[in-house]
Amino acid sequence: MKAIEEEDKDEQIDREEQAPELECRGDAVMTVGKALLGMDLILVCFCGCRVRTCSYLFWWVIAEGVLGSILLGIRAYLKSEAEGRLNALEPDKSAVADTPI
Repeated sequence: MKAIEEEDKDEQIDREEQAPELECRGDAVMTVGKALLGMDLILVCFCGCRVRTCSYLFWWVIAEGVLGSILLGIRAYLKSEAEGRLNALEPDKSAVADTPI
C-alpha cells in the first residue's frame, strides 16, 4: 500500500514539475513570435511601398506574420495546458469545505 502511495506522490511531483516547464517553453515561443511580428512591423513601416511592389518581400512579410501569429497561438495553448495540469492537481475545495472538523 505504501509503495502505491509513494508512486502516486512521485507521479504528482512529476506533473507539478512539468507545468512550469510548459509555461517556460510557452514564454520562449512567445518571444520568438513577438520578434517575428516586430520585424514585420519594421519592414512594413520603413519599406511599405517596396513591400507592395516587390512580390518576394511581400510574401516574406506575409509568411513571417503568419508564423509569428501561429507561435503566439501555440504559446496560448501551452499556457492553458500548464494551468489545466496545475488545476487538476489541486484538491477539490468543495469537498474540503464539506468535511466536518
